[in-house]
Amino acid sequence: MILYKKVLFLLVLIFLIPTYIFSQSSFQTWPTIEVSGEIIDDLDIKFKFRSKYDHDEKGFDATWFNMGLSYKYEKMSFGLFFRQIYAMKDDDRFAELRPHFDLSYKINDNLKLRLRNEYRIFELNNNIFRYRLRLAYSLNIWDNYNPFFQNEINFSEGSLVRDRIILGLSIKIKDSPFQIAPSYILESNRKESSSETNSFLWSFRNILNISCNIKF
Repeated sequence: MILYKKVLFLLVLIFLIPTYIFSQSSFQTWPTIEVSGEIIDDLDIKFKFRSKYDHDEKGFDATWFNMGLSYKYEKMSFGLFFRQIYAMKDDDRFAELRPHFDLSYKINDNLKLRLRNEYRIFELNNNIFRYRLRLAYSLNIWDNYNPFFQNEINFSEGSLVRDRIILGLSIKIKDSPFQIAPSYILESNRKESSSETNSFLWSFRNILNISCNIKF
């Protein structure tokens, strides 16, 4: 009975929080499509596209396309990917290339850990490495509906530069390759302060991610 109360509380948060954040000053919507399929045993090819619509600017802040291969071995998976990004900065459009390596480990049926090492190749700035560590927890109670929680932290040049807290619901459509996963993301970004040396501030962003996954 306690477990079902927790599930009910989580579901309420998933659907009420996105309604609340529409009134916030910083809010984006991320339509996302991911297509994947098995080439040979345990080796998948993956494609992913995402647009980031900024409601304050009333336009798309960024779009990116991702493709790569992922190999599964027992509780681990290894992935090599390449991402091409187009984004806006100070009313200028710029490109970024991002080759990256993923290492995931399934701790148990509910808990999964992922480490990503990516090299960011900028059109306008110096190139840098960034490391992402994500902890993902899924309740896995029902066959087709599963609430999930994720926390992803980003490190670059020896500092914590971003944190994402993600709360969502995975919905698998019966007898089809489709899976829909709406989620709310609270994103915190570290910004260097121009007023003082070695000081920084945190900015916050509310995000509604609407993801559609297709697996063949």
